[in-house]
Order: sequence, then C-alpha cells, then structure tokens
Amino acid sequence: MTDRLYYHDSFLYEFDARVLESVERQGRTAVVLDRTAFYPTSGGQVHDTGKLSLQNERQVVVTEVAEDDEGRIYHFTSTTLDQGQSLRGHVDAARRRDHMQQHSGQHVLSAAFVRLFDAPTVSFHMGVESCTIDLSVKALNISQIEQAEKLANEIVTEDRPVNIRFVSLDEARQLDLRKLPPKQTGKLRLIDIADFDLTACGGTHVCSTGQIGAILLRKVENVK
Repeated sequence: MTDRLYYHDSFLYEFDARVLESVERQGRTAVVLDRTAFYPTSGGQVHDTGKLSLQNERQVVVTEVAEDDEGRIYHFTSTTLDQGQSLRGHVDAARRRDHMQQHSGQHVLSAAFVRLFDAPTVSFHMGVESCTIDLSVKALNISQIEQAEKLANEIVTEDRPVNIRFVSLDEARQLDLRKLPPKQTGKLRLIDIADFDLTACGGTHVCSTGQIGAILLRKVENVK
C-alpha cells in the first residue's frame, strides 16, 4: 500500500520514493510508488500533476493520478519504470495550491450554509475557473446567499487555523462532525477549521483560512 504523504502535509511538493511496479491500466502506462505526495482524483477534488526525476537525470511527466477501489494509487506516465527504481517526485505546486484554496474554501462555505440555514452539502466539484457545491435544500433566496458568502469571508479574514487530526470511527461519532462518511475502515482523517467546522476529508487543504482568499458566489440554480 502506498504511503500517502499528502495526508500529513498538503504543502509537500517534493519527495523521494521507490517504484513498486509499472502496469497497464485502461490502455495507459501507470506507475505505483511506495510513497507519494501526488493526490489522486477523489471526493470532488481533481488530481495533481508533475514529474518524476530519475537518478540518471531523466524526467518523466505525470499527467494524471487515480485510485482504484482497493486504494492503489496510479501515476500515469508516458513510459514504464523498473521495479525498485528510486526517484524524486515533483508536484506542480501552483496547481496544488489552487486545489487547496478551492477545497478549503468549499469547507468554509459548506459550513456557513449549515450554520445559517441547515443546508448540507451533498457533493462538490472542482474546476479550473470555479468550483460548485450541491446543497440539499428546497430553495435559497438572494439574501440567504449573501449571508452565507459574508459569513464565509469573515472566517477567511479571521485567518483561523486549519488542522489535521486522525481519530477512530467510534471517536468521530462522539464529535460534532458536519459530515460522517457512510463507510469507513481504520482511522478517520479530520479537517478542523478552528471553532467553525470539523469534517472527515481525505483532500489537501491550507494551513489557515486566510490562505484561501476571497470567496465569491457567482451563480445559483435549482436542480432536480
């Protein structure tokens, strides 16, 4: 099983690793590493990209990162690598920072909608220019939207700490989590926005809310 370095440090952009195997997956070449800071597409957050530097100074581009149902992480590349080969991974830092800002911003905004209007988020989708959240609520008027946006930006301006901690499922059930995963084995990874939001999440996040930047709600529409 690959050691997920991003679980502990979202700002880790370089790391040393060893190739466990090269495989063909869906007609493409992919590499499995013993440890990685590359985030695979999951939970509404899109994958990292970057490169792998080999000992002979050759560089291999990582175009996509994905995870299968058994938790194996695949780094898609243009070529196979030898099993046991040592390398250094380089995550695209600008792309990662953008993803952290979007994902942490979503946590803040989702918590604001719950606190103000008991409107939980049921899904989250990250994009290049913007991201969307789907709320389980019949309707929201413009005033309510503006209130949620205002509260979210107040939390950003206060630059509250964002911490990561790991707890058992039994421990999590005793905490005031915004959302508890329906299926979980082993330790739960919690993202804790100080005195505002606590939720289970495997994604990458900022260290404090001030790093998110301004949150702007550009469009609202009713679906389903």
